[in-house]
Amino acid sequence: MKVLENEALKKYTTFRMGGTARKMYFPENTEELEELAGKNRDILKYVIGGGSNLIINDEKEFDEVLCLREFNKTFENKGDGHFYIGASVRLQKAIRSVNEAGYGGMEFLFSVPGLIGGALYMNAGTGRKTGKYISDFVISVDILKNGEKKTLTKEECGYAFRTSVFQTYDDCIILGAQFRFPEMTKEQAQKGIDDRLALCKKTQDMSYPNFGTVFCVSNTKIMDLVRKMHIGYKNGCTYSPVRKNWMLNREEGNFRQAMKLLDKVKRLHKFFRKECKCEVRIWE
Repeated sequence: MKVLENEALKKYTTFRMGGTARKMYFPENTEELEELAGKNRDILKYVIGGGSNLIINDEKEFDEVLCLREFNKTFENKGDGHFYIGASVRLQKAIRSVNEAGYGGMEFLFSVPGLIGGALYMNAGTGRKTGKYISDFVISVDILKNGEKKTLTKEECGYAFRTSVFQTYDDCIILGAQFRFPEMTKEQAQKGIDDRLALCKKTQDMSYPNFGTVFCVSNTKIMDLVRKMHIGYKNGCTYSPVRKNWMLNREEGNFRQAMKLLDKVKRLHKFFRKECKCEVRIWE
């Protein structure tokens, strides 16, 4: 198992922000993960996967951080559209491998810079209008909880819009999942990928580091107002001027700025008595 000391965490997030990990652990298989978690449950407090959907305090030192990018890259084709995919497999790799086998369905996630584990945790998907989620293809999910391996059925995972039961657990690591995908030709799959990438190029703002959408529940009119007002810091953290519900980290962005911007939008929603729920995870 690789262990790094005094490691800069901003290298591991798509928002390019973070403090320092005094020790950062990289288990290379589930056995190493189990051993590590068994010796020290506190190690599960700060866990990084793909690093998207995450804001880390850049003024803080974290004693121990767990990185799950390498521990389970298993990909098994079990036949008839059934697959087992490990939590450390990148979404793009999983989608391509499923497509190569003549199946598909998850092409709408091809633009997401994350891992299977994180996508299962967040129930990654499209917006409410189109309503496509990774959970549409889940049969069961394997987890490590309280030091024990468990398998949860799709129903037990509590999947809903951008949420799952895993978000309520304090001591849980997603190990992998069983999926079932419908048949799909390689041409159909590639078109799905191309359509998704074209849509993202048209609607997303990748001019600076970001973590995707900020709020999973928000008011469209308020977020439009936020975008038009260019709320943020000129050379720091700011809401995108072209994409609503989107935060950018420019050269001089910092954690305090990001928190102030989140708070401003929350207060706007509270003033207008509208519901607002932050999607990004925050390490304070």
